[in-house]
Amino acid sequence: MSKVTREIDLYKKLLEKYKEIVLLNSIEMNIYWDMDTYMPEKGVEQRSEELAIISGLIHGKTIDPEIGALLKEIKANENYEKLTPVEKRNIYLFQRDYDRNTKIPKELVEAISKQSALGNSIWKKAFAESDYELFKPELIKIFELMKKLANFLDPTKDPYDVLLDLNEPGFTREIVDGLFDELRDGLKPLIKAIVNSPKQPDYSLIERACPKDTQEKLSEELAKVTNYDLNAGRIDETVHPFTTGYYDDVRVTTNYHLDDFSSSFFSVLHEIGHALYEQYLPQKHKYQPIGYSCSDGFHESQSRFIENFIGRSSEFWQYFLPKLKAITGGIFEDVELDPFVRAINRVIPSKIRVEADPVTYSMHVIIRHEIEKDLFAGKISFDDLPQIWNSKMKEYLGVDIENDAEGLLQDVHWSGGGFSSFPSYAIGNIIDGQLLWKMDQEIPDWRKDMQKGGLNKVIDWLKTKVHQMGNLYDPLELVKKITGEELSTKYYLNYLRKEYSKIYELK
Repeated sequence: MSKVTREIDLYKKLLEKYKEIVLLNSIEMNIYWDMDTYMPEKGVEQRSEELAIISGLIHGKTIDPEIGALLKEIKANENYEKLTPVEKRNIYLFQRDYDRNTKIPKELVEAISKQSALGNSIWKKAFAESDYELFKPELIKIFELMKKLANFLDPTKDPYDVLLDLNEPGFTREIVDGLFDELRDGLKPLIKAIVNSPKQPDYSLIERACPKDTQEKLSEELAKVTNYDLNAGRIDETVHPFTTGYYDDVRVTTNYHLDDFSSSFFSVLHEIGHALYEQYLPQKHKYQPIGYSCSDGFHESQSRFIENFIGRSSEFWQYFLPKLKAITGGIFEDVELDPFVRAINRVIPSKIRVEADPVTYSMHVIIRHEIEKDLFAGKISFDDLPQIWNSKMKEYLGVDIENDAEGLLQDVHWSGGGFSSFPSYAIGNIIDGQLLWKMDQEIPDWRKDMQKGGLNKVIDWLKTKVHQMGNLYDPLELVKKITGEELSTKYYLNYLRKEYSKIYELK
């Protein structure tokens, strides 16, 4: 056997092992999906045990000593430099994950998985009862487990930085702080000007009783319009909307508000944006490390691009408003295009992040980022968390929080250990602005096409520039590859100023 042939065989064996890990991860995702959609309430304890076992199995696969031996032999082979950039990227990602996973005890992996399931169940009860004290013990448990995880991965670094890098490779707290300072300083005067504008939209055009089955039909229509393949996905109902899946099985969820169709409408568009990213990853890269998205922030950029740049645009509604009227019967028969578009772009500082408009949304994320940093730095206690949360919401958004459900219990993420995950949401906004700037240059007529329902140009552009790139590049590198520039807040802020100055007739 030649050395080149040996190198190829070792590489193939490595990918075979990776495929097993991917399939187990996919099984785990579907178990979580079931837990948040159709699992009976009494199944929580049993499900937590199931998840602990499968997470242990996955961890065992990821730290298999044979993987380490294969990686070592491949990289030591004299023909290593002859591998393609794609093959080298696969090996780099596999090595990165192997190095991380071998530092983490199996017992910790199982404990985090079990606590996530139990914490999620308690969060649901605490949210329903608006009782932070009920959730606090579980929050402290998962927080301590995540601190242990960060310490195992790199005891020399700030645990928040360690966890942040898991979601956004290459990002640091310093980078995020710099971006968020610019974003906050740019948003404050814009929000103030909008709130004080006498030209406020008429939201009664939106806030009308709309039956659940009608909203479900709207969701199905959105799937058709955006090319979300329901033969490889589905739309279900849950407490907190999310997307989960891989390539040929990508599922989205939403929740329905009977007096405001737009809540579900835009959550479905948002989750479909996530789903398109997964469904349009290159089939040739399936079961490979490069066959994933490059970061949570880029994933969020895709969901918010579909939700906001498309779904809230006048051009989209020029096409879709007649469909809305047809599907909903006489509910919106009297609605005209321009007032309706102004209404769906209403900016009003809100208490709930997932209901926030594109202008105020990032402020919600910045608040969470600041709280998480202080938690990991030991500057604040869990006892004081509600008061700190409420005061920041008042300072940044001018809203008064009246109970825990509309306060720090509104998001599910912390129950599963999702600390440092929130920055990705605002990073996605920043990426979006830069992508839009570039897309306007490369396909300047995309808005005209959309007036007739032509979303293919936009989605194909995203597919080519983002989805098909998978995990070939880290996020900061991918931004520069697509746009030719370093990541900057200026494009997103410019977009918001331009669009919302028109809507609110700002000077």
